[in-house]
Amino acid sequence: MKFFNFRGIDPKVKKNTIGIDITPLRPMDFYSVPLKLRNIAESVPVVSIGDEVKKGTLIAKPSGNFGINIFSPISGKVLNISDKLDITGEFSKHILIMNDNKNLVENLHELEAQNMVNLTTRLKECGLIDTLSGLPTYLKYAYTGSRAYTSLYILMDSTDPNNTVNQTIAEFKMEEVVNGAKYFMNITNATSITFIYTDKNHRLADKLKKHIAENKKNYDYKIKFIPNKYPYDNLYLLALSVARKKMHKKSSFLDAGITFETAESCYNFCRAVEFNKPVTSKIVTIDGDNVIRKGNYSVQNGVSYESLLDFIGVEDKDCSAVFIDGNLMNGEAQYNPEISISFFTDTVMYMKYEKNTLEKEYPCISCGKCAGVCPVFLNPQRIDRAYLSEDHDELAKLKIQSCIECGCCSFVCPSKRFLKQRIAAAKYYDRNKVYSKNKKKKEAKK
Repeated sequence: MKFFNFRGIDPKVKKNTIGIDITPLRPMDFYSVPLKLRNIAESVPVVSIGDEVKKGTLIAKPSGNFGINIFSPISGKVLNISDKLDITGEFSKHILIMNDNKNLVENLHELEAQNMVNLTTRLKECGLIDTLSGLPTYLKYAYTGSRAYTSLYILMDSTDPNNTVNQTIAEFKMEEVVNGAKYFMNITNATSITFIYTDKNHRLADKLKKHIAENKKNYDYKIKFIPNKYPYDNLYLLALSVARKKMHKKSSFLDAGITFETAESCYNFCRAVEFNKPVTSKIVTIDGDNVIRKGNYSVQNGVSYESLLDFIGVEDKDCSAVFIDGNLMNGEAQYNPEISISFFTDTVMYMKYEKNTLEKEYPCISCGKCAGVCPVFLNPQRIDRAYLSEDHDELAKLKIQSCIECGCCSFVCPSKRFLKQRIAAAKYYDRNKVYSKNKKKKEAKK
């Protein structure tokens, strides 16, 4: 079938952080914890200015059915609750906490039993986020009812040219990952667990086999390999390649009987179940040609890019304008180093200014390379032209909402056109247009 002929690209980038264990970040003096995380509803503070908190104290709770619990990353005092610029470029509530260096800790309550009900409750309590779908993890399993997933897939690797988070956790925290996968299996009633690696990582897969053979005698699992071709580990492309399910944006993974988790999710869930630890930090790969200490770091919630930069060290200190949230393919350049790193951040790139200044774009030469690499078979060249001419009807016909914003088109474009950025802008406009249209229809019916 045509859609199994996966396109994408191999950026030919050497991963500098493979095989480097997770390094805890040193405690900072101040943490500015964001209460709004991308598409997740902003949480509501449950603490006040002047309150003393411990590491793991609940400081904000969901404002509705689609939010998450947020916990203090440090023991200290709440100094302020105010609006501040976040990673999306918008203003949202942040809780500023001053470290008191007392290292006091508050954990979640002990689980009486590790049954399906208690595990599902713990998943909601601990504040775990699904980086694959961009939603709180518990939402995927909140409405299962009598239905059940048949297959649970665990992503243990990444085709991202810079990100080594899952690979590092899978290698150095294997026991927690394997246990966490089992807990997810108990929640979903899945009949099988499948661990997914890229085809260049047979070494880690063999290590997993050995670990399970020596420690988990009755552990039933499978291993599958995917091509090490970006962005093959996108959620929808994964469903297509390993589960043979062609999903759409409005498709239900529950109805399809499949679900995906990452090695990081399994690790965090295991810690929440076995050690009653809420999620207060994120594993982040730090890379780039300006970084002195490249590696994988455990970054507490509320740490700023500036604080992280001071810890890892940079060769060229005059680089405040050149740091990227994400990889070189689809990351977002950040201009304010005081912005707090998000729970959705897997990679941070610090680049040398003189080597990474914005290139000038040139007229399209109609070579077709962008369409040749698009993993979802769109035509970025036509979308680009329609966007610039403000032909919104044509944009809708070109199915722009199917774009996964991987950045492959911009990467291969010889004219250095800003294709990914304009397609993202076109998607945003189209969504607002459809929303306004549907809203008018509802008002007319009333």
